[in-house]
Amino acid sequence: MIKDRQNIRLRRLLCGGTCMATLLATPAWAQDAGEPELTSAEAPAPAAPIVVTGSRLRTDGTQTPIPVTVVGAEALDAMGAGGLIDGISQLPQFFGNQSVAAVQSSGVSGHGFFNRGGYGNLDLRGLGPNRTLTLLNGHRVISSGPFGGVDINTFPDAMVQSVETVTGGASAAYGTDAVAGVVNFLLDKKFTGLRASLQGGVSDRGDNGNYEASATFGTKIGDRGHFLISGEIGRQDGVHSFRDRDWYQAWGIVNGRAYPNVVSANASFSGVIRAPGTAIDGMEFLANGSGITPFVRGAVGSGATGTPPAVHSISDGGSGDYIGRDPYTVFPDASRNSIYAFADYEVADGVTVFAQYMRGQNRTFRYNDPTGSFSGTPTVATIFADNAFLPQSVRDTMAANSIASFQFRKMGSFADIAEHAWLRDDNVMNSFSGGLTWDIASDGFMAGWQADLYYQYGTNKRKAWQSGLRVDRIFAALDAVDEGEYTSGTANGNIVCRVSLFGDAFPGCQPINLFGQGNASEGAIDWVTGYEPGTTITTPIYYADTGFDRGDSMTFTTGEAKLNTTRIRQHVAEFSMNGDLVDNWAGPISLAFGGSFRRESILQLVEDASNPSSNHATGHPVLCNGEVPGLRGVSAGDCVNTVGTQFSKVSNIKGAINVYEAFAETLIPLLADTGPVNAANLHLAGRWANYSGSGTVWAYKAGLDVELFDFLRLRGTYSRDVRAANLSERFDRTGGAATLDDPRTTAVEAINVTTVSGGNPNVLPEKADTFTAGFVIRPAAIRGLSLSLDYFDIKVKGAIDRLGPQAVLNGCLADNNPELCSMVTFNADDVPIIVADTYINVNQNRVRGLDLEANYDTDLSLFGGDERLALRGFASWLFENSETFGNGTKIDRAGQTGMQTDGVPYGLPDFKATGNITYSIGNFSAFVQGRYIAPGTQENNPPIANFDANHVDSAFYLDLRLTQRFDIGTSGSLEAFFAVTNLTDTAPPVTAYYSAFAAHSIQTNSVLFDLLGRRYTTGLKLAF
Repeated sequence: MIKDRQNIRLRRLLCGGTCMATLLATPAWAQDAGEPELTSAEAPAPAAPIVVTGSRLRTDGTQTPIPVTVVGAEALDAMGAGGLIDGISQLPQFFGNQSVAAVQSSGVSGHGFFNRGGYGNLDLRGLGPNRTLTLLNGHRVISSGPFGGVDINTFPDAMVQSVETVTGGASAAYGTDAVAGVVNFLLDKKFTGLRASLQGGVSDRGDNGNYEASATFGTKIGDRGHFLISGEIGRQDGVHSFRDRDWYQAWGIVNGRAYPNVVSANASFSGVIRAPGTAIDGMEFLANGSGITPFVRGAVGSGATGTPPAVHSISDGGSGDYIGRDPYTVFPDASRNSIYAFADYEVADGVTVFAQYMRGQNRTFRYNDPTGSFSGTPTVATIFADNAFLPQSVRDTMAANSIASFQFRKMGSFADIAEHAWLRDDNVMNSFSGGLTWDIASDGFMAGWQADLYYQYGTNKRKAWQSGLRVDRIFAALDAVDEGEYTSGTANGNIVCRVSLFGDAFPGCQPINLFGQGNASEGAIDWVTGYEPGTTITTPIYYADTGFDRGDSMTFTTGEAKLNTTRIRQHVAEFSMNGDLVDNWAGPISLAFGGSFRRESILQLVEDASNPSSNHATGHPVLCNGEVPGLRGVSAGDCVNTVGTQFSKVSNIKGAINVYEAFAETLIPLLADTGPVNAANLHLAGRWANYSGSGTVWAYKAGLDVELFDFLRLRGTYSRDVRAANLSERFDRTGGAATLDDPRTTAVEAINVTTVSGGNPNVLPEKADTFTAGFVIRPAAIRGLSLSLDYFDIKVKGAIDRLGPQAVLNGCLADNNPELCSMVTFNADDVPIIVADTYINVNQNRVRGLDLEANYDTDLSLFGGDERLALRGFASWLFENSETFGNGTKIDRAGQTGMQTDGVPYGLPDFKATGNITYSIGNFSAFVQGRYIAPGTQENNPPIANFDANHVDSAFYLDLRLTQRFDIGTSGSLEAFFAVTNLTDTAPPVTAYYSAFAAHSIQTNSVLFDLLGRRYTTGLKLAF
């Protein structure tokens, strides 16, 4: 199979030119490698020095040895109608960007809902948002969460002039986080006039309605100043069911093969009975709850009915529910708003001061998955024979067969618990910055130099609410009895919680009837799913790393849901200078140098009425059987739980990181107009950094670019890039639960374990060696054509990463890795019970690949002139995306586009291409875009047993945009556009997977593929 995969990759590499020819490319308003934007084929390059992302030197924009992809604002709008994250995600250098559409957590960059922090985090090369440095006008912006990554949804979309992406290491220029590269958003800070836009859209199925509006105003302040302000709002309605998307057929894996209509044989919406050796074992409650009927198994299945791994296909009939179809959040409810203000003023000749304020807010809502689980992972309900809600026929059968109790396996539906199992998020970013630029006017030393000084203070406050099943209450509510029957032997119809007959340990307990669907009272559902608002609680704070040692306390008032509030603060101060040092035989030697200080701090506090201090060491909100009189039926996995709300374990965190840095960069011309060599330049850069808790780290870069024969540029760089642990990797510590498989056996088990994930104060900085080499061709014989090809190789040594609990267990039990075995705890029967999925220094991560860009821009006269054709294409081959552990074990995930056997989706195709063509005539233009994702695998190592099940099909998406501009007077214009995304309504490829934890199939990978289908957007843009 390995040989087959190598042959497939070779064929894709060889056919790359053909693929690029068929995928017509993007318009000329996106440039390559920092090249100046051309308004016509004859337009000259600007003479004024510019700064290209990836360097702090002011050059003419052509002297850069590293690949820089530049995309203009109009291109971004055309490439993605949904905003910045949509447009940027079409570039094949990005893998697994976190967006609103990517509702799943990527194996590359996703770390769960509570650590996610925004829905616009960029991921270059599949190395994660924490290794992708995102800048605004060349300056850092505060992260949207403790894991790192900047939420670009908070940027002023209407003011973005262009986006520059450095697809190579850039730590020497910009510092930590730039291991994979840099993405720099450049704003039009000199805009004058008024711009406004309004657009709306809907999917082909009538859902996902959305709108977006923005307004921008800019004006001069006398002859020396400028002021502008911009505001935006937007909203998208969520899609919370697969019902209207008939391509969803619940594809899952059964016995190593993929089948449609795969559902749980363990739990259902009505409830399945597990009572081995009895007459009721394997029975299911009727939907109305009036009785039971045998749970019918399909022809294809595995596992015993009523056990967590039990699964079957009902293509040919059988019992079971499509639990993952409805409810399931395909696309969350999302809204955003932002405001941006900027002013600058030349206070003296050559000295300009500026001030900037930016605020962005993002809100989302989604249903949790699972939606209230009694599937045994780990929660399971025990129903006793005296339960007053049991149908009489069931009670009679239990009495006749001396059955004292049974296990009740059920998943919440909209008829009962599901509507109350949700996640809501509100993320607010504020950024204040100011500084000055001094253009030094001197005829002597440092003539023409520029000095820059700036300071930024940023805050990010994220509130994440979670509502769901209260496992500290549900067992009391399920144990419902008839008061009269229980106390006197004569039923009186007053059904109560049994425990309330023994005391007041559960005040307000409401007995609940979960047999069938829709039989629970609203009062009972409210009691077992939410908190009582308005209760004021004062508590000491238990921190993940220091426990109660800090002596802090807090007071909060409860709401209807559990609340996690994360506050991040960032201070950045930087001074830099750049200019020409001396002239040598080939031109001026340029130099830039400077220093900076950065402080980032985090305070995360959890408001949880069931465990107010969030003490996850000895907290005990879920009482065990017998701990209070009358309490029974509590599952063993829950009575050791430290949270009352199911699957909600989040810790209190407090910590700070200080960073001191000094840097220098120089460009040395080596040759100029020497034979076939028009120019040759050497680039050198170095950075010293001291991180609190990590010590001193050096980053450096050397690069060479050579221009030959007026049409060929050769370029190459080597760099040492660094990254220290971020706030989450250092201070976070969160517990949870997972259902894992023991790799020592051939059978697929469902082992319930406690997980410990998050920070590790002993993790060391990671170091990356990055090598890039490529060329740019602009043949004189074909005016307007340019081609570039660049190879990249990034080796991250001591990479800071989490493996996932299943990978930790596999690495210990299958690979005998002592490092990973130290993270697994076993019970006396040699069964794993605790898996620590903390951050560690992996031996090595490596990413290798090849990037291709093609551009062509020309005038036409097919219909009488005033016509233009612009084409551009991007392609990226991913040769390797691997992790190597301390014992030499290597996992290469390049080509994984499906769901691993641990349920983690990956978005790492080994070939991607995006191509656009724009035709314009007068004020009308038509834009067509094609996006191709190569076929891949579910999992590379170890592969799924059956090759057919381990295959994921390719995907091709076609987009269209039509634009008509109308001139208004001498300076105004009105632009109307109509866009169609996924014009052919391409369904996502099947990525078959069955989750024992969630009790349903997952056949989609939203990290990589489009789940919404065809959708339409129309809008207007007004400018004066």
